[in-house]
Amino acid sequence: MILPQRSVRLLLVAPLLLGLVAVGCTQDPTPSSSDSVAKISPDAPTVSVEMPAVRTTVYKVGADKEKTYGQNQLVGEAVVLGKPAKVEILGNVEYLNGTGPFYGFLTVSWKDGSSLGFNIQGSAELLESGSTALKADMRFIGGTGEYESASATGKFTGSRGAAVGTPITIKLTLDVKK
Repeated sequence: MILPQRSVRLLLVAPLLLGLVAVGCTQDPTPSSSDSVAKISPDAPTVSVEMPAVRTTVYKVGADKEKTYGQNQLVGEAVVLGKPAKVEILGNVEYLNGTGPFYGFLTVSWKDGSSLGFNIQGSAELLESGSTALKADMRFIGGTGEYESASATGKFTGSRGAAVGTPITIKLTLDVKK
């Protein structure tokens, strides 16, 4: 049987396209747990940071408005690694009845232009009291200034007393090696 030239090309290209689609379907865009969270030294410093929301875009959907999704920009100040610093979170949330994942970025910056940037992956749990418990692992992206060649790991735990968009308080632990 002789196939038209167009059919032959399709027969040759189709397995290649299917292979590419299959590879794309099996790739997880999030880093594996071994890549994303390194061990933090037990003597790494922890600071408390109160972070009010400076910008919030949140939507509630569902029959009972039980689903919440959106983003927040939270900014606070604390003494981090021995110097006054600004701590900023650009976070995205997707909650069901107040509980669920959040992700985004956390940046610590100092007046001299130095900074540390992290990807954050966390979870929020709405408690019976109405407050929310927060915890997140942080993957170091990179730094500037005195932290340009640094390596770092981090994590935080925290809480929010009311709905998404109200201030959070976190305990931020950073293990930084220059």
